[in-house]
Formats: sequence, structure tokens, C-alpha cells
Amino acid sequence: MLLVKSFLKFSEIHGVGCFAAEDITAGQVVWKFDPVLDVELDADKIDSYPPAVVSFLQMYAYGQQTETKKTFILCGDHARHMNHSDNPNLIEAGDGNAFNIAGRDIKSGEELTCDYNSFDTDASFKLHHKQ
Repeated sequence: MLLVKSFLKFSEIHGVGCFAAEDITAGQVVWKFDPVLDVELDADKIDSYPPAVVSFLQMYAYGQQTETKKTFILCGDHARHMNHSDNPNLIEAGDGNAFNIAGRDIKSGEELTCDYNSFDTDASFKLHHKQ
């Protein structure tokens, strides 16, 4: 769940991006998993969904692996439109990448970016199969 105001618009990185609608200070928590808004799906059940749903989840959900199971997290807000950057302005923090913080000051209007490789077990697929 995004903890800052945001909006969507065309991204120079890829398609639609998530942009800050307010100034964000370095170290500020920007996103935190919240089971009320964000959906955790069992990876073993994904293939039972219709192909259109599987395609949607491959694009917008991110994979998480624990010792016992793999899940997909689908953000329930604009966060699902965050694009990848090798030099992101958000960094993963907390046990199990439970939240994102601003790695530096972010100005209102700036695109919020993250490093898919730091949290998404399917990052390689997403980065090489942009839809």
C-alpha cells in the first residue's frame, strides 16, 4: 500500500508509471505490504486461472519465495505500476522486503522506481519480456 500521494501517467521508462504527488524525504516509508489492500496469491494456483488473468499477474504481480512456498503479491493501488530502474529512488527494507523507503529525496512529479531484482523472483522474466 502506498503511503504517499501518487498518480499515474506515461513513463519514459515503460508504458505507465507511478509518480509522486508530493515531495518525499530520504528514509521515508513509501510503500508497505497491507493484506487489506494488497493481495497475496499462492503460486501453485496461478496456472488454474484463465490465460488473460495469468498474463495480467505476470505483468503486475511480483514473486516472493519463502522456505516453504512461492507466492505472488498484487499491489492494490498505483504501486503495481512502479517501473524498474538499475538506479532506483526507492529501496527495499525490512524483513522479507516488507516495505520500501525513499533512498534519496524525491520531488513531487518524479517517477517512483524500484529495482525488481531486489525483491521479485520473476524479475528476469519481466525485464526481458516487456508487454
